[in-house]
Amino acid sequence: MPRGRRFRNIEFQHTSVGSTSDRSQQPDEPHTQSGSQSEHAPPADRPDTDDVDVLDGLGRVRRTRGPTRARDVWSLPEDEKIVVHCNELGQPIKNAASILSTFLGSVARKGQLCPLNYTKWNEMLPSYKVELLRVVETKFVLPANSHDWVLKSVNRKWKEYKAKLKADWKHEGMTEEEVARVCPPDVISHQWRELVHYWFSERAQVVYIFSIP
Repeated sequence: MPRGRRFRNIEFQHTSVGSTSDRSQQPDEPHTQSGSQSEHAPPADRPDTDDVDVLDGLGRVRRTRGPTRARDVWSLPEDEKIVVHCNELGQPIKNAASILSTFLGSVARKGQLCPLNYTKWNEMLPSYKVELLRVVETKFVLPANSHDWVLKSVNRKWKEYKAKLKADWKHEGMTEEEVARVCPPDVISHQWRELVHYWFSERAQVVYIFSIP
């Protein structure tokens, strides 16, 4: 995971960190929870390449051409961060907003930050959410009132990612063993097995039935 210095003037406004020493290696079996809140997010697939503000290690802000993909953000020098401007609701605006949204999509696909073997976002350990905020703040300068928006955005992208995995890898007529046998690239194997087990569980079938309009 890329590492960088946290911008010293930004403080977390969320729940306290729980222990991750054991749970991050052996996450809980899937849990259930109620639906999540909706959020207003900028287009995430391909951000534009308009200029953005970048903060360097000396505290200077310069206007420069923004990254075009999430991997470009991960590759930023450790002493550089993209400055994100937000409205009064904490929602990112201007050019950096779509860059941030794309980056959050890549965060949601990292099992070390957003484990797949939790079935609902609000059952996930608070320590995971604190850590993903820390990672985001190694690449972006964010106002404190944007943290809730960031977490809601990652939540939505995480659910979309799991739905895509199910659509791509679980096909009609396949058994649990057949699906679990082939772990997709970049997915942590034990998280995949637990996720597949949940898909085939009676609880998941009940949730599916009640989700049908």
